[in-house]
Amino acid sequence: MGPKYPLEVPADSPFPIGNIPFGIFSTPEGDGLGRAGVAVGSYVLELDKLAKHGVFDSIGLESQLGDMFLAPVLNKFAALSTKDRSLVRTTIIKNLSDGGSPLYENQELNNEAFIPLNKVQMHMPVSVTDYTDFFSSYVHADNVSGMRSFNSPIPTAFWEYPMGYNGRISSITVSGTDVVRPRGIFKPGGSDKTGYNTCEKLDFEVEMASIIATPIEAPNSVSAKEAPDHIFGYVLLNDWSARDIQSHEMYPFGPFHSKSFLTSISPWVVTLDALRGSPTAAIPTVESKVSPILDLDEKDQGVFDVDLRARVSRKGGEEVELVRTKMADAYWSPYQHVAYQSSSGCGLHAGDILGTGTFSSPDTRPPQGPDEKSYTTFGCLAEVHIVGHKLPDVSGEKFDWLKDGDRLTIEGWFKTPDGSKAGFGGVTGVVLPAKSS
Repeated sequence: MGPKYPLEVPADSPFPIGNIPFGIFSTPEGDGLGRAGVAVGSYVLELDKLAKHGVFDSIGLESQLGDMFLAPVLNKFAALSTKDRSLVRTTIIKNLSDGGSPLYENQELNNEAFIPLNKVQMHMPVSVTDYTDFFSSYVHADNVSGMRSFNSPIPTAFWEYPMGYNGRISSITVSGTDVVRPRGIFKPGGSDKTGYNTCEKLDFEVEMASIIATPIEAPNSVSAKEAPDHIFGYVLLNDWSARDIQSHEMYPFGPFHSKSFLTSISPWVVTLDALRGSPTAAIPTVESKVSPILDLDEKDQGVFDVDLRARVSRKGGEEVELVRTKMADAYWSPYQHVAYQSSSGCGLHAGDILGTGTFSSPDTRPPQGPDEKSYTTFGCLAEVHIVGHKLPDVSGEKFDWLKDGDRLTIEGWFKTPDGSKAGFGGVTGVVLPAKSS
């Protein structure tokens, strides 16, 4: 039996009625077949059930939607116009907020459409055709310029356009996928001999990613001001990184195996409509001196006040917060990522993922004392080590890099237009030992 009106949403839930993120889920009763739903409170709301009971009939999208919500990915829904996707979302919110809605009055629909979150398995929300990871945070760029693998000042191009590289899509997986410790060719700690070794410096990166909506057909391009119509929404992204492999392979081509083994994303796509309750201005950039395609609309810049946190637990112990940073401190906006990516005429497909790169924020604290608990504003462990911050102990042990058995979770929190606290639901992975050679 589904919930009664008014829908009760737990205070700590990332999914209030003002959020309504989209995802793909399955249940044992459905033979493991993925289909579309939205998260609200403690439930997944199955969208095909709503469509079959006429919930969307009033907005005139019956022919467009059809059996779209039975597809195992959201690509076709993402490719709808911004207006149509927004209409679907606002119709869901309207029905969840109305005691006379068929969601509550029609017992058959109520029983079928509301499925407890703890009863579902989440899947990749989209089929990914291409993946790009950008380099968007000035604080991150400044800190990692001191890494041995970089060993150079921030490149001039960083100030001119959002730098990025094409990533591997076959190893992009949904939250909950285990992280098998990678192996690679590098010089292990204390050795001057290169060999095929197990990664000793396993790291995470706190990122977000935009998912492309309406495609951009090659050789067309769009400006940053036009980009919102081509973004379905944002997910959290963890670009797992093997820093010792990266240090050996980085120059002059950039990361390869140090990044290709796994990239995790959160399963729920948070829409731009939901994030508009947390607007913030992008850091002023010099893009207009290079090309107007990167100029942002002053009223909609695509950067939001999202509070990002990474926590770890070891040996089944209590979770410990390692880092906390903000999307608001990004130097380049995801709108500019879309504009620059499309500027070559390469085209973008519905479902493509554009990662922001690691988010790091300025650290305004005074110098840390020897016994001070760590609180760092950097988005990965590599930066913490470069700058010399003290990390907290985890399960009574000194923490430096991720160990086998560690469970790492990244969360993102923001406010919806109605003022509710909301989140992405998190992206989690457990580190497993490396495969034997």
